[in-house]
Amino acid sequence: MPKYRPNARILAAFALLLGASAYSQEITIKRIELEHEKVYLHYSLQDTTVNRYYTINLYTSRDNFLNPVQKIKGDVGIEVPPGNNRKIEVNVRDEFGPDFEGKLAFELRAKVYIPFIRITSFTEYKKFKRGKPYEIQWSGGRPQNVLNFDLFKGDQKVHTFPGIPNGGKYTMLFPMNTKPGDDYRFRISDSKNKDEVVNFGTFSIRRKVPLLFKVLPAAAIGGVSYILLQPEEECADCLPEFLLPN
Repeated sequence: MPKYRPNARILAAFALLLGASAYSQEITIKRIELEHEKVYLHYSLQDTTVNRYYTINLYTSRDNFLNPVQKIKGDVGIEVPPGNNRKIEVNVRDEFGPDFEGKLAFELRAKVYIPFIRITSFTEYKKFKRGKPYEIQWSGGRPQNVLNFDLFKGDQKVHTFPGIPNGGKYTMLFPMNTKPGDDYRFRISDSKNKDEVVNFGTFSIRRKVPLLFKVLPAAAIGGVSYILLQPEEECADCLPEFLLPN
């Protein structure tokens, strides 16, 4: 079993603030905890402006602070709200490999989150049906943007609509094998720029045809019939089937 000795130290912590007074925001690394292969970084992000969110990324001296850490959880990424008790978890084993040991310097960067596109329709829906077309419209971005629409259920990505030109609209058709349920959302990103990301949702996905009612022939003296609920078949034109006694 490899030994982990990530003698972590703070090199720098600062905020990159767009169009804002330097006196109204502050980001501070409060402490760093080491637990086996995990590093827990506690920080504070203060902002006097209400309803402003941030993009938070963590860098290390491992690659001279060039690329953000990827194997990371917690208050990091896009749309992070200000707060005094923010926390980031880094898995050293997953990020740097099983043989890593040594010292790490951390750099925490923040910038005001500004969506690169804005959804102008589609958000009025709360429920969508599989196999039925819906038009989504948006504004913003650049003409050269090529977009990916990733469909998530919770934290799990279940489908991708790739290579969509930034034309301001797209007809969305949820696949028939998408599981009905709640807690779906979209993550829209530029295919060539990982910093340009927008989340929106949440919504539900339903069957195109409701559960089918099947009436079976009488199964006992007295003419008692049984009604069974059966999931829809995966077809676009399924109709209820009624089985009547002879």
